[in-house]
Amino acid sequence: MKQLLAAIALATLAYSGWWFYAANSLSNDVENWFDAQKAAGLEAQYSDIAVRGFPNRTDLTLTDPILVSADGRFGWTAPFLQILALTYKKGHVIVAWPDTQTLTSPDGDIAVTSDGIRASMIYSDNTVLRTNVEAAVLNLAGPRRTLALADVNAALQRIDPAPSTYRVALSAGSLAVPSSEMVPSSAPGSLASLRAELDLGFDRPLTFDMFAQARPRPTTVELHRSEISYGSVTFKLTGAATLDDQGRATGEVSITAENWRDALVSARTSGDLPPVLAEGLADLLTLLASLTGSRETLDVTLGLEKGTVLLGPLPVGTLPPLVWR
Repeated sequence: MKQLLAAIALATLAYSGWWFYAANSLSNDVENWFDAQKAAGLEAQYSDIAVRGFPNRTDLTLTDPILVSADGRFGWTAPFLQILALTYKKGHVIVAWPDTQTLTSPDGDIAVTSDGIRASMIYSDNTVLRTNVEAAVLNLAGPRRTLALADVNAALQRIDPAPSTYRVALSAGSLAVPSSEMVPSSAPGSLASLRAELDLGFDRPLTFDMFAQARPRPTTVELHRSEISYGSVTFKLTGAATLDDQGRATGEVSITAENWRDALVSARTSGDLPPVLAEGLADLLTLLASLTGSRETLDVTLGLEKGTVLLGPLPVGTLPPLVWR
């Protein structure tokens, strides 16, 4: 009996030592990551760091974290950030954000309010293998517009054997754009729902320290499916493109929709689309639909040449470059 008790005591001491080692290792990794961001010229700080969860978990909490780009154009602040992990499951963490946080953009601050925003991440040797983000409610209130989303899911997974290509899936059960005088809590009914599946290729894999050095450059985009539904109308997009060093796309994209005119009328009547934008969009879609011989059915393929959108040989618009700023 004494030998059994001694063995139990020894095992308990050994496991306790392992937990404190794991907790200290996690804390050091986070501190080193923040130091690396500072060395890269970013403002990166927090007021406190603590690890709890003994005996089965290592739950790290950062208090008042701040990340701001070197030029001050982009940033993020929050009351706290939690990184949760099981001591016996290496390479898998859960990240939990607070219900309120702030993003900084060149146009001004964006207030983020959410309900239950969480991310699960699997990694190996500093390389991101798979991650999934979900939120029951996600509202973004910027200087010019508020965007309200519900049932949000975003997933990213590295595709084998291509170590620098990732499959991305996005969905939002409802998406609304309240008018400028509305606050997020008074957002109207659903403007649309969104689903998208695409492959993104980079010049190298995504890593945790990619913001502290030259960032991975997107090189290819393959859009398997993208659907935006508004009432009974669904716009579908597919396509593929390569990206040059400046992020300009070359390839093609196909757009299909039925009864799209009804959707524009409803969006304009409800105020979801400003009249000027609705009229311009109606003119463009009417032109595209006329190429198929039907004013109500849209089924057209557009070319992309270094970011310029082409309808046959005619330029009809420009896509913004896909780059990390």
